Amino acid sequence: MKRKHLQEDKYTYTWERDDGDGKYIGPKDRVRVDKDEGYEVLEFIENLMNDAGKDTLGDVHKAEDALHVKELNHVVMRDELTSKVKKALDW
Repeated sequence: MKRKHLQEDKYTYTWERDDGDGKYIGPKDRVRVDKDEGYEVLEFIENLMNDAGKDTLGDVHKAEDALHVKELNHVVMRDELTSKVKKALDW
């Protein structure tokens, strides 16, 4: 997946690490998803799709939309986020 696959007209992403990322490099950074960092969203969606056997641009957008629903605004832990997005998508 590449940046062009995300809906940047709908969601705003940064393409550099946030200031707060410096202190989380390592294990903590791997268990959290920063939903405004494009490269983390790409990785999250790609892993989600690979696990579910999905491969279309429509699936990318469905996963991206599910990731950004209001109910998941405060969910940042990768395992919980993966579970909730898969459930929402019935994947």
